[in-house]
Amino acid sequence: MVKKYSLILFFFGFILHAAHSQCIDPLAISPGFACPDPSYRPVCGCDQITYRNDCEARYRNGVLTYTDGPCSGFEFDMIPNFVGETDVMRFTFVQNTGRPATMYVLDYFGKVMIQRTLPSSDNFAAPFIFDMPEVNSYRPGPYIVIVFNAAGAYRFKKFVKI
Repeated sequence: MVKKYSLILFFFGFILHAAHSQCIDPLAISPGFACPDPSYRPVCGCDQITYRNDCEARYRNGVLTYTDGPCSGFEFDMIPNFVGETDVMRFTFVQNTGRPATMYVLDYFGKVMIQRTLPSSDNFAAPFIFDMPEVNSYRPGPYIVIVFNAAGAYRFKKFVKI
């Protein structure tokens, strides 16, 4: 009889542990969900992936728990990724490393089009946001934006001037 109850308690404990340690709810994933606020306020999901904001983490990817800020300590975003003649690209940089960073925009051939120093910050709550209207004068084609911090870590993203 004790063996039977021990087995039931073991399975009950296993089920509780599995439910508590679950990070992604597969039933909550809805990739087409229209988040009402597209602003860049990164969150670090329990799966150690940085998401654009809490709506993207929770509703588009089913993440159950997350913390404010990127997982890596620094991250950046650009909107739009396809830039036309009248579009203005908005750049958002967040970090909590307390170190300055440098942003480079490179053309397809590796020519540095923009080099800009980004301020140091140790607080995710105050992102550094600026517009880049100079992108409108670029030739059509692909470009790469690279951000290096003082520790040597880097992130890169691409955009296309159309």
